[in-house]
Amino acid sequence: MAQPDDAPAIRPQGLLDQSAAAWIVLGVLLLFTFSMWRFFDAQLEDRSHDRFQHQVDNARSALKNRMQAYEQVLNGTAGLFAASTEVSRAEFRRYVESLELDEALPGIQGTGFTLMVPGTQRPAHVAAVRAEGFPDYRIHPEGERDTYSTILYLEPFEGRNLRAFGYDMYSEPIRREAMNRARDTGRAAVSGKVVLVQETEDDLQAGFLIYLPVYRDNDVDDVLSRRALLHGFVYSPFRAHDLMQGVFGNSSGDTSRNTSGTTTHDVEIEVYDLEADPRNLLYSSRTPDHTPRFTTDRMVEFGGRVWVLRIGSSAQFEQDVRHSEPYLVLLAGIVVDILIFAVIYGSIRHRRKMRRSAARLAESRDEFRTLVENVPGVVFRCAPQPPWRILHINKGILDLTGEPPEHFMGQAHSLAEVIHPDDRPRFEETMMSSILGRTPYEAEFRVRSRFGRIHWVSARGQGVFDRNGSARWMDGVMLDITERRAAEAAIRQLAFIDPLTQLPNRRFLLDRLRQALANSDRTRLFGALLFIDLDHFKDVNDTLGHEAGDSVLTEISQRLKHGVREGDTVARLGGDEFIVMLENLGDKAEDAVEKAEAIAGKILAELGEPLTVGGHAVTATPSIGISIFCGQDPGADELIQRADRAMYRAKAAGRNRIEHHLAF
Repeated sequence: MAQPDDAPAIRPQGLLDQSAAAWIVLGVLLLFTFSMWRFFDAQLEDRSHDRFQHQVDNARSALKNRMQAYEQVLNGTAGLFAASTEVSRAEFRRYVESLELDEALPGIQGTGFTLMVPGTQRPAHVAAVRAEGFPDYRIHPEGERDTYSTILYLEPFEGRNLRAFGYDMYSEPIRREAMNRARDTGRAAVSGKVVLVQETEDDLQAGFLIYLPVYRDNDVDDVLSRRALLHGFVYSPFRAHDLMQGVFGNSSGDTSRNTSGTTTHDVEIEVYDLEADPRNLLYSSRTPDHTPRFTTDRMVEFGGRVWVLRIGSSAQFEQDVRHSEPYLVLLAGIVVDILIFAVIYGSIRHRRKMRRSAARLAESRDEFRTLVENVPGVVFRCAPQPPWRILHINKGILDLTGEPPEHFMGQAHSLAEVIHPDDRPRFEETMMSSILGRTPYEAEFRVRSRFGRIHWVSARGQGVFDRNGSARWMDGVMLDITERRAAEAAIRQLAFIDPLTQLPNRRFLLDRLRQALANSDRTRLFGALLFIDLDHFKDVNDTLGHEAGDSVLTEISQRLKHGVREGDTVARLGGDEFIVMLENLGDKAEDAVEKAEAIAGKILAELGEPLTVGGHAVTATPSIGISIFCGQDPGADELIQRADRAMYRAKAAGRNRIEHHLAF
């Protein structure tokens, strides 16, 4: 019997396997996608490990380089003793101060010289040092020993370092081992972990020392001659945590790079002496309750001592290297696999899926519109040429200008009309450069609201181009950064201005003083520094309170500004100490001295006038020290010290007077 013409065609037998084939193809594609995901994941893991190893190498190099720099300091100090038969305390101080170690090599506790004293010469040595002006000098700890070492010089000779004066380091086994090693090798030797004599109960840290021997004769070439001719040691003590902070930075705080180029938030570092034992820990920046994903140990050998650097990846590093690319590959592969499977599975299912996709696309479009309207700031699209006619803008423009988005739509208004006139040329240049270079743009400019208020905004975005390379429009986002700009201005103000008196602070003064010295060197005109210290100011704080003291300082600062010439600099060093810098006092020293004295006398008279604070009459007379300069010798710091010494002579002579530095 024949089939009717409209009867459905019989499918070939091979098509019966289409469903199974689709599932097989899907399985193969999913296997390939999974393999690619594992490949990219392994590649990124290797890159993360390489980045970590780079940070490890940087950290190790930073520590090694810093320790070598300290060794060079000691080599130079030892050279001072080798070049002179007798190095005085003043010569040693001048040499160490000339190194400016606080700026060049932060982290060093001091630089000193310890003298080896035979037991038989101890009384004579102690008597000689006491005769230098140190009546309380002694070698400590007490006890009879065949040989003593005494810390004779140590700079800076102040603060914690005063506790070490006269200390016999040779009496302590760990220090003695390092000193003997340095003595016998003639090279720098690092001690084991110790507690420095300078330590107090506050902020107790582990420490270590570096020793370099000083011999009485340069002709030493064997152990016996070195022992026989040993004169003493130049050395440096270190507080381990302070030193390492200077090398590695703060791994949990500032995300800047330290002097070695190591990104300090990428790694957490522990430093051990000899072996990684908690008892040998010198320094740690580890974050509690964090187990590093990557960790490694590196050895650093210096001065005959081995340190173990245990370096682990930080939580921030692990967050930074957590990449989404492998999962995007996996997700994209699965989506493609499903699409291919859907095509093979049948046209009906494919059309149904397209309908669903269209519905999802519409939903995504609506969600995108909602997202744009709720994005912080202003999202806009404008024409690619001045005056930047607005094509679309979200409701964030209302907060900036006071006008709704509808106000800017159409031909009547443009982006240029809300930009401050002074900033329009720069904004136009930025936009045109972005269009010509087909690159993203970024600009900061001011926006005026209809109420007259000025906002600082940061705008960034890029152009959209057609196939011919012509710009169709410019997209961008503007964020209000008014508060950030105000905060930045406040920070700059705090860096150079004393917050109480609104006078320049020490940092600002040093900058102006160095400029003045350079100008004086060029013009050969004299200048002067007046170092002013209020007499008995402590009595004001003690009797009337610190608030009254602050009022006195504020009034004194105003009198100082009114008592000098226009162009002179008045600064507050701190406490009740002020500096007045005078320039262009003539090309003769006598004229400069006369003019400086005249201004100082005027200040002396004005500050000596009584003032009223909280109903109390207060008189704050000054003691003034004058230091004259011409050219750049001496430097700024020495010039201030000279004026300071002159001021102290004024106080010693009875206060409320003027004294000069003896030479300039």
